[in-house]
Amino acid sequence: MSKDLTDHHTVDFIAPALHVTCGQVLMDRQRHIAIVAKRGRSSAHLVRVKSGMLKLTKHTAKELVDEWLDADYPFDHAVAKLLDLGRQHGITDAARLALEELARSGREPVQESLFG
Repeated sequence: MSKDLTDHHTVDFIAPALHVTCGQVLMDRQRHIAIVAKRGRSSAHLVRVKSGMLKLTKHTAKELVDEWLDADYPFDHAVAKLLDLGRQHGITDAARLALEELARSGREPVQESLFG
């Protein structure tokens, strides 16, 4: 049974685990894509549009589970689309370097399920 995202009366006693890999494509509820650029033990950095431009943002496992969904979007298309958005609307150096590194790796990661 999955958690009802609209029910704010329940309490999660077990912290969500971080079930993402570098290069994994995610989508928020407004259907904006993001890509996991870095993964630590308790947080991940996403390249995503924020405040009108592409930025590298840090998210905890709980934030990822609450705000993001697994995307059925091809890795190479996601990298190309995000680089194109960066050229059109602006991109921070950190986000550009992260996307270039993902593109240089040239291989699609094994996509994990965000909800483990």
